[in-house]
Amino acid sequence: MDLKKFLYFVTIVEEGQITRAANKLHMAQPALSLQLKAIEEELGVTLIERNNKSIELTQAGATFYYRANEILNSVDGMLSEVKEQGIGIRGKLSIGTVMSCVSYLPKAIKIFQQQYPAVTFRLWEGDSHRVEELLQAKTIDLGITRLPLESDNLNIIRLNAEPLVAVQPNGWHVFATPTICIKELEKYPLMVLHGQGGKGIFEMFVETCQAFDFNPKIICESPDVATLLTLVDSGIGIAIVPKLAIQLRPTGTLKYAEITPLLKSDTALIWLKNRRLSKAAEHFKDILQSSVR
Repeated sequence: MDLKKFLYFVTIVEEGQITRAANKLHMAQPALSLQLKAIEEELGVTLIERNNKSIELTQAGATFYYRANEILNSVDGMLSEVKEQGIGIRGKLSIGTVMSCVSYLPKAIKIFQQQYPAVTFRLWEGDSHRVEELLQAKTIDLGITRLPLESDNLNIIRLNAEPLVAVQPNGWHVFATPTICIKELEKYPLMVLHGQGGKGIFEMFVETCQAFDFNPKIICESPDVATLLTLVDSGIGIAIVPKLAIQLRPTGTLKYAEITPLLKSDTALIWLKNRRLSKAAEHFKDILQSSVR
């Protein structure tokens, strides 16, 4: 059994349908179906129960998928390692980040580029759910995101815990001190950072408001912190965002206050388990951690 058969089977499982897998592999659907049949005949077991529109792994199929994935990742890692040792560290490093964590990147990239000028970057942006999707698809090497996470097959290094802040438009006088009690926000229109997926900033903020006996007047939810800050500039309402997001704007241009009681959002660097990081990704991981500290 060669590596191509492993790739065929893993792609079928991950796409959830032979037709989609064939499209991804640039194959004809009947040819891929024959390859799957050949794998099962060679092993003498049924790996996949076929339905009209979906597939279901047998116990043997689940084991084969797990082991085939291990082998493919091991081969990818071996090839990368050999190439890096032969030509030095070079290539392209793909990183996914939520917009509210973009401010972590400039210092780390600057230091990295000074040490490894032959490596270029491709950056992807999205909410935490999207960053996880990009990792699972192996589109990116590393992700910078907010906790909690939905997947359990990720390595996690916590970077920082940031307080939530309220950002008011110019000309508003909701607060004039460095902090504001959450109860004081009850009567104002609010715009809250809200990603997809698991429990995050939005849910934490709403639950805390309810603990203070009120439902917040939320007029806008968005996974894009830059959009919320733009709406603040237009005088639409007060944005509830992590403090790091303030660094997306020039110093002194936003009026904000930390919310009390203290609400914190944890940030993390993540990557897939059982997938060897390239040397470039390893070095960037170390540099990012150091720059955050």
